Amino acid sequence: MSDEQYCERLYKSASMKPFAFSVYLKNFHFVDQEVYLEGMTMTVSSPDHEFLLHLYNGLQQKRAFSYKQYQLVKEKIRMLPEKTITDSTVVFRTLSPMLVEDKNQKPVSPDAPDYEEHVNHLADLILRQYRGNGLLSPLIVRPLRWRKVVVKETNHEFEATHGGGNVLYFTAYQTFFSLTGHPSDLQLLYQLGLSKRRNQGFGLLEVEEVRG
Repeated sequence: MSDEQYCERLYKSASMKPFAFSVYLKNFHFVDQEVYLEGMTMTVSSPDHEFLLHLYNGLQQKRAFSYKQYQLVKEKIRMLPEKTITDSTVVFRTLSPMLVEDKNQKPVSPDAPDYEEHVNHLADLILRQYRGNGLLSPLIVRPLRWRKVVVKETNHEFEATHGGGNVLYFTAYQTFFSLTGHPSDLQLLYQLGLSKRRNQGFGLLEVEEVRG
């Protein structure tokens, strides 16, 4: 981030952050707990122009980034074209796994009878936190195909409470699905992502087809 005060304000707030992202690892393989790869592409999406401005300017100012004992070297930054949604039904695919859980934090699969109810709850919460009001109309969710992905993750807060070496597991899904709803809701969900833990690499969407 190019503005330190903006970054502090963003992360001091308990509200959801206005972005989602996905990571693509080129030709990777595991050796024990290490991941070896030829390169990495990160895609970030947000409807918040202030956030994007500070992110872009911050990335322009640095060439290398340190993470634990690793160093990441930036090669290039590219602005991707964004689609404008004006119709009521869109087929999306996930660029990063979509995590949907019930109130007991149990994963909900796309073929579960209450999947649509949980996706509506999640979408309403995301939009309410971003713009102050939730869904303008309920979503009709039609999963077309999906694949289960178990994500293994840890962070410093979890390690501090559970000890080093312990990890979290999340059951998420890579999916193709159609969403029918108000076009402005669909546009924001496309930009913000649709998932729990969007700011940790879940739920970034890409438009596959607009059906009107």
